[in-house]
Amino acid sequence: MELNVFMRELESALVQRGIPDETALRHVSNLRRTFTNEDLSEIQAIQSSAEINQLADSIAAILNKNRRTAPAPEVLPPENEPDAPLPAAPSAKIQPAPQTSVRPADEIPYDAPAPEPPPRRQQPARSDSRSSASPRRREQVDDYFEYAPDAAPSTKGMILFWVGLFITLPLTLGIVIAMLAIFAVLFVVLSALIVASIIAVIGVVAAGAVASLVAIIFGITQLFGIGGGTVIAGIYEIGLGVMVAGLVLFVSVLLYNFAIRFLPWVISKLGTFLRYLCGKLKDLFLYVRRECYQL
Repeated sequence: MELNVFMRELESALVQRGIPDETALRHVSNLRRTFTNEDLSEIQAIQSSAEINQLADSIAAILNKNRRTAPAPEVLPPENEPDAPLPAAPSAKIQPAPQTSVRPADEIPYDAPAPEPPPRRQQPARSDSRSSASPRRREQVDDYFEYAPDAAPSTKGMILFWVGLFITLPLTLGIVIAMLAIFAVLFVVLSALIVASIIAVIGVVAAGAVASLVAIIFGITQLFGIGGGTVIAGIYEIGLGVMVAGLVLFVSVLLYNFAIRFLPWVISKLGTFLRYLCGKLKDLFLYVRRECYQL
């Protein structure tokens, strides 16, 4: 198992066992700094998540015990009894963790600050620190992406991977270009719809305003009997003009929200989907390369 996969799975397992996200991330980062060549060899030999779960159980037990047995804060004596003895803080004796293939937490205390934490890991505190979200929420920031120093790929695997990649390059390039072309066409169509909707809003408002004003002005002339009109005909024409104005306003609002709110939202979701597909293609490339290198 690669080092980056091991660290991700271990952090996810700690979060699932009730360890806060920031604590799990800090502990995994500190633990990584203590790995020796022997530890890296054992990590490379891990093939299933069962061993990671066992390691996570022992680490979570130690972290939870440290949190429960943390020493109580010092209590000052009352002002009226200056010579009263201070209550002694209960001593917390931490039992060593079960022996596992990788040294988990007996060398790194729970409350020890991480030495020089990388600035990209500084995240705002959240109210729900026990969220069970997977660490893959940081898909675009893969801090552990590296091979173990002693994980030398085989010559046969390297030749097989690169020769196969070169042979299938026309097919893979065709698929990638077709996918990008489809997304490009969709982006162009959505952008054209935005422009067309804005032009439609302008046209509907202009036509509706003209029709409404004509009907209202004609109705006013009918109210005063100009051209042989009657009061009833004048009221009807004025009401018709008001109805046209209201209908034009309703249609204009719908078109405006469609062009300014809905279509940009669709474009953003389409961009998110494109990034998701690109990430999956990258994961597929790395997975195939890893499997070929292990042959």
